[in-house]
Amino acid sequence: MLSNDEKERYQRQILTIGEKNQQMLATKTVLQVGAGGLGSPLALYLTAAGVGTLIVFETDTVSLSNLGRQVLYSTEDVGKSKAILAKHRLHALNPNVNIIIIEEWLTRENAPTYLEKYHVDYLVDASDNFETKFLINDLGIQYKIPTTIAGISGFEGQILSIIPGQSACYRCIFGEPPKKKDAAPIPVMSPTCGVLGSLEANEVIKGLLGMKERLLNTLLMVSLDSGDFTKIKININPKCACQNQKS
Repeated sequence: MLSNDEKERYQRQILTIGEKNQQMLATKTVLQVGAGGLGSPLALYLTAAGVGTLIVFETDTVSLSNLGRQVLYSTEDVGKSKAILAKHRLHALNPNVNIIIIEEWLTRENAPTYLEKYHVDYLVDASDNFETKFLINDLGIQYKIPTTIAGISGFEGQILSIIPGQSACYRCIFGEPPKKKDAAPIPVMSPTCGVLGSLEANEVIKGLLGMKERLLNTLLMVSLDSGDFTKIKININPKCACQNQKS
């Protein structure tokens, strides 16, 4: 049962999804990788929406160049741990949500420990590199956990959601990660982070509630310079590794 305070806090959302679905959100655990440009709005909206537990992997410290797009942090935070700051800010936003911050990066080696320990219901990528996006995709397929992955560059972004064994995965679209090049800053407009991070939060919430209208077998391409939102139909690649994971 929701408390009176929770009913008031989530009043407008309850009018949209109903009290039972709001209660359901409070039982769910989401694992998010990254608390930067994408991860800031993602974590803020998942926390505001009232998911039960939000686990955030983040290892970085705040730099001045982060502040143009990473809205979890302030100027006075430069040089401080993003993980510690994120936990404080998210808890202040909604103390009903169990915020777990892990100051290490998710890897194939440590993933089983965390996925099994916390009984994760949903995986969501907010990283800034292809290697992590492919890793999150592969973990979702392996552990049969629904997943959402997004990427951004300049005014543009892309996002898709995956139900293992039922929909196309990230590898069905992109195959293998591109070869690593010298790390160069990715051009990003601040609003692009906000839009794609918010879309990710929306996909996660719909996925946790079992809603059918989601970005499955669909890559949503967002171009904020032109204002275009384009859906590209994606077919499952029968030769993709995800098809070998079916039980």
